[in-house]
Amino acid sequence: MKVNQIKAGSLLSYLTLILGTVVSLVYTPVMLERLGQSEYGVYSVVLPMVSYLNLFSFGLGSAYTRFYTRYKESGDKFNMAKLNGMFMIIYSIIGVVVLIVGCVIAANPRLAFGEKLTEEEIALAVRLMYIMTATAAISFPLSVFESNTMVNERYVFLKSLAFVKSVINPLLIIPLLMIGLRSEAIAYMSLGFTLLSGVLNIWYCFKKLDIRFYFRKFDFGLLGKMFKFTSWVFLGIVVDQLNWSVDKFLLAWMHGSETVAVYNVASQLNIYYMSMATTFSGILTPKVHQMVANRSSNKDISDLFIRVGRFQFVILTMILFGFIAVGYPFVLQWAGVDNADAFAIAVCLFIPTILPSIQNLGIEIQRAKNMHRFRSLVYVLVAVLNIVISIPLCQHFGAIGVAIGTAIPVFIGNGLLMNWYYHKRIGLDIPRFWRRIRALLPSLLFPCIVSILIMLFIDINGYLGILLWGAIYLVSFIIPVWLFGLTPREKEIVTTPVKRITSRIMSKILRY
Repeated sequence: MKVNQIKAGSLLSYLTLILGTVVSLVYTPVMLERLGQSEYGVYSVVLPMVSYLNLFSFGLGSAYTRFYTRYKESGDKFNMAKLNGMFMIIYSIIGVVVLIVGCVIAANPRLAFGEKLTEEEIALAVRLMYIMTATAAISFPLSVFESNTMVNERYVFLKSLAFVKSVINPLLIIPLLMIGLRSEAIAYMSLGFTLLSGVLNIWYCFKKLDIRFYFRKFDFGLLGKMFKFTSWVFLGIVVDQLNWSVDKFLLAWMHGSETVAVYNVASQLNIYYMSMATTFSGILTPKVHQMVANRSSNKDISDLFIRVGRFQFVILTMILFGFIAVGYPFVLQWAGVDNADAFAIAVCLFIPTILPSIQNLGIEIQRAKNMHRFRSLVYVLVAVLNIVISIPLCQHFGAIGVAIGTAIPVFIGNGLLMNWYYHKRIGLDIPRFWRRIRALLPSLLFPCIVSILIMLFIDINGYLGILLWGAIYLVSFIIPVWLFGLTPREKEIVTTPVKRITSRIMSKILRY
């Protein structure tokens, strides 16, 4: 069951990511056209502000996974129910706090959004803030059921819900924008889908997982252990959130909403890019905690870390080279000439993202081993460097400047320092990891050259031209990587589900 759930969940995750990205690629230009640079910029500024409210979770989700997995492995149903009850109480209280804090921010908008926004833009920001705050507050108690579904590794249901939110939600928003509704309608739609997914998660947990809650005798000792565990998780989340959103606030304060809109186009592309790596590793979170709880050797954990890292590296380099090849004409076609700078900004964000993204399974390994303090301290350093470097670069070079200001600290902290820690303290075989990554490099030389040649010498027009040259590049990537990069075992992992699906399709065809 678990293996099938993991494979099916992985397939659904990538299907959701691909289709969600395609839908978003259609949805974003419609949104830009219908809202305009100003309103889109305001929407882009409010989003990270609301995301800060989610920090009130204090990283407790990681504690839930850690402790629930341990109780589940030992068959302790009473403590599983008690943990569910504790989290429902805590997250309900947090939801109320989030609602209050969000309303206070909305009541004092100039303190949050600066003086560059016009009065009309501030009024819109306030309305959006109220709606999105309500969504964030409601999501906290509902997240207990989503976390329970994940920790029980029911990925098919979980990823099916994610598919609805990522694909169906934007598809419904597009006609709303076309008939004249604006950013507030988008916010209300998000609220509606949060409620819908929450109700479905509640039904599934009670009907299929037989979830139990025990609310008596609140265990303050366990709560202390959880907060001790999550304090460093929380710090890491805070500074990571700051690191990826501070650019928008600097641009809003120094240059206004239209510059934020350009940067947000690149930031949105970077989110898609990072999602390609986190989608698969996120499914393996319970497995990592199980391996640590069962005292698996560092070699076994390193083997998993390396296997996942190689697949992520192939995926991310394929997308990076493809974006270099056809990214500029795509941005012009997709987001318009006003957002042309988003191409260079996105490349500046993509490149340093590769190193930490191919190792993001290490984050859960640290948490499972309760050795995540160092990472949080590194993230503080990264955030401080980001702010210090980005302020003068933002003043002189605008959106490109803050992108470079983000890239440098991310590469130093998330990449170099964390690799030292993974090897020396966590016990992961980092030298072998990089030897296995290096073994892929010769197969990447040809597609890299092809992507640069396409970018420099081919005049690409329209989506048809982008698709044509993108397909040519993709062929130039797949053939050498398949022939000279992947191992026989990795090829088998790729071909086995394809053969199985093909066999099922052919058997159904032959029946008729």
